[in-house]
Amino acid sequence: MLRVTLRLVCPACLQGSLFRKGYELHESCLECGQNLIGTDGAQYGGPMVLGYTLGGAAGIVTALPLFLFLGPTEWAVWAGLAVTIATVFLTFRQCKAAWTWLLYHTGQLPGSKVRDAS
Repeated sequence: MLRVTLRLVCPACLQGSLFRKGYELHESCLECGQNLIGTDGAQYGGPMVLGYTLGGAAGIVTALPLFLFLGPTEWAVWAGLAVTIATVFLTFRQCKAAWTWLLYHTGQLPGSKVRDAS
């Protein structure tokens, strides 16, 4: 999962690029042809939840020490919010890659091979 997430490559062949441009996934891997989108829109909600979770955690980690050591100030809230928003945008491609890996390895992408648990 880490290789797919950091390199933004296909979870099936670990070679082809996941993204066409920006946040737009290729419909299928250019190297092996693996479907990367799926059929039921499952590719959209999961990455957002992951991104918001990472962003919220980063915002709390930023704002909480400011509140504890400097007292409740307005700029501490704005600092936490800014870090939250930046984290969501900066990690969204990695969240989408991680979610694609998860969908592939649980057999939820057409053509994916579910790994034997034994």
